[in-house]
Amino acid sequence: MIGDHPVWRRFASRRSLRDSADACGVPLMKNRPKPDAAALLERARRAIADHELPPGASSRVWGGRGSGQPCSLCGQPIGFNDVEIELEGVEAAASVRFHSKCHLLWLEACTSEGEDH
Repeated sequence: MIGDHPVWRRFASRRSLRDSADACGVPLMKNRPKPDAAALLERARRAIADHELPPGASSRVWGGRGSGQPCSLCGQPIGFNDVEIELEGVEAAASVRFHSKCHLLWLEACTSEGEDH
């Protein structure tokens, strides 16, 4: 039986370590399930209408490894294994940063702002 093999037992005992850090030992973020795309799109539209998020694209966009900071749309941390998109040159009280998928939903909300929903 595979589970009784000594190598497998060693591997299984490291499972909790493997689940909490990547191969380099960088801690992984514990995320709650994200809301579905339709709910996030509606949240983006409301945030734009309430001036919590900018209504249009930024002149500069930075992308890179997640910093652990919360996403401006879904509110969940942008994990170190995620791509983080940060907007520069927008009028906002705080930095505007997104998961890559949240950024796409925000862009869609920006382009559909004047349309009927």
